[in-house]
Amino acid sequence: MSDDQDRKLARAADLLRRQTARIKELEAEIERLNGVIETSHDALAHLQRVYSDPNAPISAIIKAAGIAIAFERPKPPSINANFDGATLFNLLEAKRLAKRRPAVIDVKPEPAA
Repeated sequence: MSDDQDRKLARAADLLRRQTARIKELEAEIERLNGVIETSHDALAHLQRVYSDPNAPISAIIKAAGIAIAFERPKPPSINANFDGATLFNLLEAKRLAKRRPAVIDVKPEPAA
């Protein structure tokens, strides 16, 4: 074989080794996730395990934490602020509409010279 063919064959063998290693990693992850699913039917517990796993990718940790937080921490209550019977929205809307009114210029034209 020529040097070019030897390099191609070595490169293909290296790619095959790396792909096989990656497949084994993914199979282990699938096995771990299946174990979690089988032992826990609680979605929140599963999300907590994902974001607590130091070996999990950061994107999975952030996504799991973002979804889980809605169930772990209650949202603060929304309030309707009233000022003398008018809601804050009504006051702000009135100011916004007042800005949209065209300005009137009250000037009398001077006669042409």
